[in-house]
Amino acid sequence: MTTEPRSNSQLLATIEVSGTHSQQVYNQVVNDLLRHTQVPGFRKGKAPRQLVLQQLGRERLRYLAMEKLIEDAVKTAVEKNNIPYLGNLELAGGITELLDQFHPGENFSFSVTFDVEPEVTVTAYKGLTIEYNPVTYNPATVEKLLQQHQRQHATLIPVEDRPAQWGDDVTLKLLTKDENGEVVKELSADELPLSLDEDQPFLLQEIPAAVVGMAIGEAKTVTVSVAEEAEAPRQLTAEIELLGIKVPELPPLDDAFAAEHSEFSTMAELRAYLEQNHQERAKHQDKQAKEAALIDTLIAQNPVELPKTLIRKEADVKVRTTLMQIQSQGVDLHKIMTEELYERMRQEAEPAATKEVHSRLLLKAIARQEGIEPTPEAVEERLNRYKEMLGNKTAKNLEQLRKLAHDEVQQEQTLSWLLEQNTFQPVQSDVATAEPTATAEAPTEIQTEAVAQTPSQPQKRSGKKASSAPSQE
Repeated sequence: MTTEPRSNSQLLATIEVSGTHSQQVYNQVVNDLLRHTQVPGFRKGKAPRQLVLQQLGRERLRYLAMEKLIEDAVKTAVEKNNIPYLGNLELAGGITELLDQFHPGENFSFSVTFDVEPEVTVTAYKGLTIEYNPVTYNPATVEKLLQQHQRQHATLIPVEDRPAQWGDDVTLKLLTKDENGEVVKELSADELPLSLDEDQPFLLQEIPAAVVGMAIGEAKTVTVSVAEEAEAPRQLTAEIELLGIKVPELPPLDDAFAAEHSEFSTMAELRAYLEQNHQERAKHQDKQAKEAALIDTLIAQNPVELPKTLIRKEADVKVRTTLMQIQSQGVDLHKIMTEELYERMRQEAEPAATKEVHSRLLLKAIARQEGIEPTPEAVEERLNRYKEMLGNKTAKNLEQLRKLAHDEVQQEQTLSWLLEQNTFQPVQSDVATAEPTATAEAPTEIQTEAVAQTPSQPQKRSGKKASSAPSQE
């Protein structure tokens, strides 16, 4: 076998097979077909040889024999020469021309291309100055979170003698129509609860401001817009009628509030916990921001010719993950999934998959160059975590899971090492602050994050305590 490197981490291989071997493969294919071909009037495998060959056709036999010969020869050559074969096998010439050259019992030469694992050497990865968007802890975050829960547990007092104003809770009748005057059911409701909060997003963002100043029983028509992916926003018409106004009577943020809605008995204890929690969150998010900027810099300064096979596999993983999430929401994939939809989803996933493959190859190469190797104990700990998640499914693919655990821990350790080897400086005037969000570690009820309200999903105001769930990485 002779080889010649091609672009995108491909290899052109020319392989020659002896006439003796080509005859052996041809005979093997014929014998297999004789045993499994059903001929009318004969039991399977008992029909005369010539009759079976006549029924199948000699051209088809030669094609099947040539196909098997090529597959076997490539597999043998790859193993013999220790080639890191990935897939994407293609004939270098036309199939018809190649078939004309194939004659059982004669030497046969052919050329194929296939993807191989790229040889990656990283040169620029230490001593870099990298700009990133830092995340810092904002003390106002905790106060904002407490105010959200204070508002959530407010007593709503009906108001009839004044128009609606910011801070009120109102009930609307909403009828949304498209450009053709057709009712958009998903954006309509007979009784829609809505908080008039300038910091609380609403899908039809023009509605809250339009309601402010309206009196109970008053109606008006408002032009609203709905953003659509990759398209200009849709212009819709919303007919709104104000059905009721309630003003929230806020409970005091005292020890009684803390005891009722958290695991702590005093507000001071609750505040201290939340402050520590959000400080740690900001620190973690800042590290993630550094890692993201580091990966972008490594990719920009260390180009690699990526094999299509790896990109395709990674895109498939991302699509399957998305489909599993959709299925977990009760959607029957058999009713919506088509080959065209799957292919479109995979194409949309390819940019992120390309970045993932590139970064993974770079980190693996850096780990090799710097001798970063996780301890068996660290790998075993991660493997045990997988076992707990998968249960009885681990027995069939234990070694595959072990390799995944090794690679994941090695990548994390390599990233941590790289953070110490490079300098990070904030992008000018671009410092983010950690916002109050839900956290699995928060005490009982004080952990619910504010969500964008939509007509089909009004904001809940329940006094029930939220259950605590273990976080998953």
